Amino acid sequence: MLKTKATYFYQAFINSYSQLFFSDNKIFAYLLLLSSFIDPLAGLSGAVSLCVAVLFSYWIGLDRNSIKHGVYSFNALMVGLVMGITYHWSLPFAIILSSASILSVLLCVLFHNIFTKYKVPVLSLPFLLSLWLVMLSLRTFNHVELNIRITESALSIWSQQFHLPLFFDVYFKSLAAVFFQYNLIAGVLAAIGLLIYSRIAFSLSLIGFSIGYLFYFLMVGEFNQLLYSYIGFNFILTAITLGGYFIIPSFRSYLLVVIATPIIAILISALANFLIPYQLPLYSLPFNIAIILFMMLLNSRVHFKNLHFVARQLFSPEKNLYYHQNRTERFKNDTYFHVHLPFFGEWFISQGFDGKHTHKEDWKYAWDFVVVDEMKHTFRLPGTEVTDFFCYNLPVLAPAAGTIWNIVDGINDNEVGDVDTQNNWGNTIIIKHGDFFFSKLSHLKKGSLKVRIGDYVQRGELLATCGSSGRSPEPHIHFQLQSTPYIGSKTLLYPISYYMTKLNDKFTFHAFDYPEEGETISRVAITPLLANAFNFIPGVIMKYEVTNETGATEIVSWEVCIDAWNQSYLYCHTSKSYAYFVNNGTLHYFTEFIGDRKSMLYHFYLAANKILLGYYDQLEVTDKLPITNFYSGISRFIQDFTAPFNIYLKAEYSSKFIFTDDDLSPKEIKTESKATIKAGSIMLKELNYELIIHKNKIAQIITKTKQGTTIATCID
Repeated sequence: MLKTKATYFYQAFINSYSQLFFSDNKIFAYLLLLSSFIDPLAGLSGAVSLCVAVLFSYWIGLDRNSIKHGVYSFNALMVGLVMGITYHWSLPFAIILSSASILSVLLCVLFHNIFTKYKVPVLSLPFLLSLWLVMLSLRTFNHVELNIRITESALSIWSQQFHLPLFFDVYFKSLAAVFFQYNLIAGVLAAIGLLIYSRIAFSLSLIGFSIGYLFYFLMVGEFNQLLYSYIGFNFILTAITLGGYFIIPSFRSYLLVVIATPIIAILISALANFLIPYQLPLYSLPFNIAIILFMMLLNSRVHFKNLHFVARQLFSPEKNLYYHQNRTERFKNDTYFHVHLPFFGEWFISQGFDGKHTHKEDWKYAWDFVVVDEMKHTFRLPGTEVTDFFCYNLPVLAPAAGTIWNIVDGINDNEVGDVDTQNNWGNTIIIKHGDFFFSKLSHLKKGSLKVRIGDYVQRGELLATCGSSGRSPEPHIHFQLQSTPYIGSKTLLYPISYYMTKLNDKFTFHAFDYPEEGETISRVAITPLLANAFNFIPGVIMKYEVTNETGATEIVSWEVCIDAWNQSYLYCHTSKSYAYFVNNGTLHYFTEFIGDRKSMLYHFYLAANKILLGYYDQLEVTDKLPITNFYSGISRFIQDFTAPFNIYLKAEYSSKFIFTDDDLSPKEIKTESKATIKAGSIMLKELNYELIIHKNKIAQIITKTKQGTTIATCID
């Protein structure tokens, strides 16, 4: 218990340093901590103020996770750093320092509660307001004295012997000024930490500062305001924040930085003149105002094509970018409501979008389904009665869960070749799946409807049977999606979630796609063996005996868990790794891996990255893998610099079924999968896997690499 709390408070302490640059990188935090102590009194004051803020936040009962990430304490850290530079250490100073730290926490909570509804960040406003209030108050508290520095620290004196070009000298000192150490050594340490933490953030810092530097050169012709004040870092922080923290890094986000930087310069000059009469420092005020203005601007958009907000903050521009890119590639067509085909078995699309008969203009996004034989005939001879048609009286199913909203029944089937234009849609069911989202199934058989208005139906539930009522010269199902609940509503372009197409006895899997006229399609036929094997029930622990290429063995255990956001994952007790997954009844797929990339769980994450839960011989399923799980070293280092403009490193996945002992009721299935790593079109590496599914379990996971074969065998 004591060790756990000590670890927690250590994380809260060290994360507060990296939060100065919107990071959670520990190496960066250590370098910033070290830099802050180049001025020992400033470093000490910052650390004390930070500790007071963490302890107070914890004692008062604020969110533990936010405390751990330094959300409530990094402003207090900045307050302490400035006060350590400005005032002389004494008992009264220590009391004021502690009070200022607590004040920054109070203001942080206040601003957070106000700003949340406007979707803008708090940033360092609590630091500024706390510091200003303390500075104003100390003009009446005589026992807290200003710190008149007669001598500088040895490191500061030593660093003065280095003479860099003016641009780099000001750049490094501006980086150091983020934590109020206007010192070359501190700036170099910060630059090294920034480069280790993020290549994108480092490049943005250079771009933002360069444009600000150029602006002063063009407008003023000299740099005294940047050289002898703590304001140059406003350009750096604005560039990092706008270019890669709140916005997904891209060419457009870099362009936004170019646009924002002169505005920062205007704010610096204007606000400095405003604050001079009050003898208050400017510090990060221009940065705060600029970011809040731009965030409110971006929140007011009605078109989001050019600049994308970071949906899930990973505290690294590279991670934000690669996560966004992978999610976009994998799920760009995914929909909130998953709509499935409204029938069992194989059907033929006799009329699709913008069809030649009735699917025109506002009603063009619809499908007509029939059943055909090998010769594409829709009926058995003689074909003069509706009962001769293959699809007649076959079940019609709910395409998705919802409420029965409207029903028409009682219209007779037409004679073959006749149409009823007075009752165009014939017997019809309309289902409400959500606000402004409905499905309509028409031309149903009279008296076959199994539901009533107000009934709630599940996906796949029997609704009625296929008929030939309304404008229907022969039996078929008319299916469309619409945004209004009326019988004659306009159609809505919306994809079918998952389905199979068949051509020359070969099946192709489609996800969130639009079936086309002339295709033979069907639902994915789920195989119970696969569905049961990948049905990972929370609380279940799976154990595997892993034998590597050398013959050495170990036992690993994976527990099925659910986090606070209702996301399912496998947790490896041996490697302390996590593999997040989704099972939607049609597909099992992994979404993220966190942990040891040498673990067996990591290889299972790759082997079963995307598995169709229905067996189709030799059917291939493909997907994209996040490059963060594969690349490191110099290749990743270079890619990070160019990633906002071009991601040339790729990681691709494919899987297919290669064996079953019985097509109808299998007891064993084998899959083959591979992960391919590429630079452009050049293949760099390939990992090969086999899964053996047996007795409703994943019985074996076989990993094949150049070093040999590793086999994990289920033992429970």
